[in-house]
Order: sequence, then C-alpha cells, then structure tokens
Amino acid sequence: MSDFHFLRPLWLLALLPLGVLLWRLTKARSGGGDWTGVCDPHLLAQLQIKGSGSSTQRLLGLLGLGWTLAVLALAGPAWQQRPVPVFQSVAARVIVLDLSHSMAATDLAPSRLVRARYKIKDILARSGEGQVGLVVYAGAAFTVAPLTQDGATVAALLESLDPAIMPSPGSRTDRGLEQAAQLLERAGRRRGEILLVADQAEPTAVTTARQLRESGFTVSVLGVGTPQGAPIPLPRGGYLQDADGNIVIPRLEEDRLQELAAAGGGRYARLSASSADLAVLLSPTPADPEAERVDRNAERWYEEGIWLLPLLLPLGALAFRRGWLLALPMMILLS
Repeated sequence: MSDFHFLRPLWLLALLPLGVLLWRLTKARSGGGDWTGVCDPHLLAQLQIKGSGSSTQRLLGLLGLGWTLAVLALAGPAWQQRPVPVFQSVAARVIVLDLSHSMAATDLAPSRLVRARYKIKDILARSGEGQVGLVVYAGAAFTVAPLTQDGATVAALLESLDPAIMPSPGSRTDRGLEQAAQLLERAGRRRGEILLVADQAEPTAVTTARQLRESGFTVSVLGVGTPQGAPIPLPRGGYLQDADGNIVIPRLEEDRLQELAAAGGGRYARLSASSADLAVLLSPTPADPEAERVDRNAERWYEEGIWLLPLLLPLGALAFRRGWLLALPMMILLS
C-alpha cells in the first residue's frame, strides 16, 4: 500500500462542507432549540419527545457515511498499476503546395489555387490519426505547419496562402520536396509520404524525388490544371505577359509530374471535381506507412474507487424510507 494515492485528490475538499453541515445540525439538536434559555434542564428532558434524538443521530450518521464514501470514490483511490495496450499511428504526410504565379491560372474555375485549397481540405479531413504538415514554395520553400494531428489548424491556414505572399518568384519544386523531407526528419520520421500539389515541375525535381525514395520517403503528385492551360489574370487587370509581350499560358505538365511520382515511388492523379483523385492517392497499401501502427504496452494506475459504490446502494435504498430524501434538504435549509 506504499503506492496508495488518489487520482483526483481535489475531490477530498468536498468533505469540508460535510463537516460544517454535520456540526451545525448536531449543535442545533443538542441545544434543545430555543427552550434551553427559558426552561430548566430537568423539565426540558420531560418536554422533549423521546426517541427523536436517536433517530436524528442515525440519520446524520448515515448522511455522513454516504457522503464520505461518495467523495472517496470520486477521488479515485489507486495503489496498483496494470498494463494497457496503446496503439499509435505512425503515418506522416507532408503536403507541398505550389504557390508560383501559374497557380492563379483560371482553367480550373475560379482558379487552380482555389481548387487546390478545397482539395487539400478534403485530404486533411481524411488524414485520420496520422500527422500532417504543410509546405509551400515558389522561388524558395517555407514551412507553413509542422507535423501535427490537428488537421483543422492546418486547414485554417490555407485561406491566407497566395502567390503574392511569396518573397521570390519561380517554381523550385525540388526545394519544396527537400523542405518536406527536412520536416519529416526533424520529427524523427524514418518513413513518410510527401504529397506534391502542383501544375509543373523542373527536371531537377525528378532527381530529388528519386533521392527521397531512397531515403524512405515516398512522393505522390496531385496535378492541378489542364493540358490546354489558361492565362494568368493580374490583380490590376489584364494578364501576365512574358518579356516579349506575349500572354503567358501555363499548361499542366502531366508527363513530367507522372515521371516525378514514379521516381518517388508514389502515385499520380489529376485534380477532379469528384473524389476519384483522392481514391487513387490516399488508398492504403500493405507497404504504405499509413497502414502501420505501433502496438506497445503502457502502465496505468488502476482505479479502485468503483468498489465503494456497492456500499452506497443500501444507503441509497434507506434514503427512500420515511421520507428521508425530503427531510435532508429541509434540514439543510432550516439549519
């Protein structure tokens, strides 16, 4: 019993009002009421109803006993530990979002970026117990959210993501993938999935995806856009133009993105209005880290307060006799 303790010791403070209540009720009964000041003690004994005092004392005793047992049970007495199985998902996914100017193209209404945001929210909703992080890139890559199990927090950050917030223009997909790998490594992950959401990729990104696969990280790709492409509207009107004054029409580089996914050992799907793309990207496989769970045992204090509850049952049954349930609140109010 050297390990005896209460799991919720603050419940013991509920014994204080019990002591005050019993003291006041006992004092009121032992004082004989207001007659003590005007009647001699030997006459007062003859005037009082015999037996009422002993009945009240039994009632107070049962009240104190029931109250004490209930408080002790709520405090959670414990003195031994028992092993309990603990399951923890080891799934980790980092979403890498392209924030280059081409994501503002309108071939997917209202824009590629807006549609990508909606799709990422669907991915976060399906992440389950696994951890998820978010990285954005243009000319450089930045971590928006480290690995967390709170997908709602990551989703709340999506609305503020726009190409205008990126400090340097460009589309360095390789830097976005490297930033995602660093995020997984800093979290102590030896395996994990990187999901690239982009409309294009440079050849160096294919080499980076292959290196990440060798390191234990798979790279899947969600292609955003159409092969026909569309102009990029500017905030002040008009469309983005190149150095020769021609309107820039970025197209979905599907062949390059499929090559990147193959090099990363992952999957490729083009963004669609339905959930068909997510069915391809998120379906678990036996080798998928998302299908793994860590099974281990942990020691937990076993609560013994439940064994006090059977002792309260006869007291609760007695409370329905002779109107005790009605008498108790009346006694408290009168005191």
